[in-house]
Amino acid sequence: MERVIAWLNTPLTEDGAFRLWMPAAACLLVIIIVLIVLLRKRKKRKDKGKEQETEQETEPVTEHPDIKPILEIANLQGLGKREEQQDAFGASLLNNYESNGLLTVLCDGMGGMAEGGMIASQVVADILDAFPWQGDNVPKEKIGAMSARVYRQFRGQGGTTLVAALVKDGNLSFWCVGDSDLFLLREGKIYALNMRQEYKNDLLLRAVEGAFPPEEAFADHQAAALSEYIGKEQVICEQTRKPLLLLPEDTLLLCSDGVSDTLTLAQLREAMALPPAQCCGKLEQDILSADMPNQDNYTAIAVRYHGKVMEEHKDGSEEENIG
Repeated sequence: MERVIAWLNTPLTEDGAFRLWMPAAACLLVIIIVLIVLLRKRKKRKDKGKEQETEQETEPVTEHPDIKPILEIANLQGLGKREEQQDAFGASLLNNYESNGLLTVLCDGMGGMAEGGMIASQVVADILDAFPWQGDNVPKEKIGAMSARVYRQFRGQGGTTLVAALVKDGNLSFWCVGDSDLFLLREGKIYALNMRQEYKNDLLLRAVEGAFPPEEAFADHQAAALSEYIGKEQVICEQTRKPLLLLPEDTLLLCSDGVSDTLTLAQLREAMALPPAQCCGKLEQDILSADMPNQDNYTAIAVRYHGKVMEEHKDGSEEENIG
């Protein structure tokens, strides 16, 4: 060992500043650096090979966007502060929309008259039992026949309102009797699609013709009474003359006056901007918060029309589903 050390300390130059061990150490350091670089390259090749194997083993996954249904529907009903539920509602089967469309029906039995709740439930059931129908005049004829039948049974002392809406092939048709409401929310604006058949509105029309000042129409003690209802011997049914073309994201709201008389149009618009289930929840929350002393029964049906749906298939083709 002493000989090795002595040899390493042998001077390389005449002045003796450099020793033999210095270039030996430099060579050793270079060898170490080269080995480190080679090992890193080898590791990278192995890692890349593993990644390629993993990619080959894993099948490619294609992400598809969520497909919205053509229609969404939800409902709401509450007793309010009444002792009896006199509202009734129903809807046809949503899975039959492609062939029949979707029919929604809401009735508000007339309080203070005989068997309002029973009449409302029976009218809803009769209309749904008759659906689907053939011909544009069939619903109006059936509504007239039902009203005459109720009149014969109760002699004008029992009845119900009616609002029925049919969404078919992207179009809306509706039939209304009495003061239940049908609203449309389109692009953030709310529209009342039907006019309430109340005595007040008849008086206002006469006032416009000059029969008396308009303020007298509101002061009349019969102003809030219904001028039309299911239960008259002959009833006038308001209906669409031509189906209304719906636009994607249009929202419909059928409701009894327990909803629309309690809430403002701004509250209705805010609720209708939500998905149908959340819309109904918001309506009930607002009704309960209002805490009206004589809160009527409240019932609503919310329908959102999503319209044209694009469905992508695994083979890359596309199919249009038009409501």
